[in-house]
Amino acid sequence: MTKGRKTTWEERIQIVLDCLGSGKDYQEAANTYNVSYQQVYQWVKKYEVAEMKH
Repeated sequence: MTKGRKTTWEERIQIVLDCLGSGKDYQEAANTYNVSYQQVYQWVKKYEVAEMKH
């Protein structure tokens, strides 16, 4: 079973920014914020796509 919890939009943005700041260390961000690696990975990818559109 994967670990995870409900997060707010603001939390997701903070997790993404922290992950990007650490050189995309998805596992570290997942452990720090008690969410799954897959969640972090997908949030970062969505953020990068959104940034490319601006």
